[in-house]
Amino acid sequence: MSDEQLVTMLTRQEVAERLGVSTRWLIRNAADGPAYYKLPGGMIRYRGADIENWLKQRRVNE
Repeated sequence: MSDEQLVTMLTRQEVAERLGVSTRWLIRNAADGPAYYKLPGGMIRYRGADIENWLKQRRVNE
């Protein structure tokens, strides 16, 4: 992982705020939500690119 990717790592709270959901929603929907990393000490972090990809997969064109 490059230094640039580490800069774009977001906390669960930051992701929840950006998506307009609660942190509890992210926890409950971890299997279907954006990919995340489990770091030492139980820290959870998300990459901005993973969130963008997850959103693109859910786009609906009606």
